[in-house]
Amino acid sequence: MSLMRLRRSRVRPWLKKVPRQRHVRGSWLHRMLGDRLFSPELWRPTRRGVACGAATGLFWACMPMPFQMLPSGISAYLFRFNVPAAISVVWITNPVTWPLILYWQYRLGLWLLRQPAPTEVSMERLLDLAAGVPGPLLLGCAVTGLIAAAAAFSLINLLWGVVAQRWWRRHARPRQHAT
Repeated sequence: MSLMRLRRSRVRPWLKKVPRQRHVRGSWLHRMLGDRLFSPELWRPTRRGVACGAATGLFWACMPMPFQMLPSGISAYLFRFNVPAAISVVWITNPVTWPLILYWQYRLGLWLLRQPAPTEVSMERLLDLAAGVPGPLLLGCAVTGLIAAAAAFSLINLLWGVVAQRWWRRHARPRQHAT
């Protein structure tokens, strides 16, 4: 779909709200981050940029913290990865999926530390149980973040190569042989 057709579609009201480069230039964000903010490698989808950006976003998505888009975007900016990929991948963990993901990260941390999972939870034990959660949870989050980032990087690189090969095969011109 061409950009002009996209702008005429139902997406148009939202596209109008996306700030353009001319709107951001000279703003507080531009003054704080400098001209590097407008570097094409941060915004154009390239194989390396999207793969690294998605890996960065997925790593931060696994961390138990609020506003994960902020460290994801800052990391992508600092390491010159694709910023839209890094920020959009973070939304894999949303308020619906987050409790389940945190639970399994906690269980993974317990398993890696060889600690037994709590079997009974009572109001008296709740504070004792909460005090022991951060260690296994953070370990599980770090491990799943690294594994998910490595998997995303590899998968995007692989899929990008397959799609690019198919595109080149479909659009390749027949070669003229010199006789």
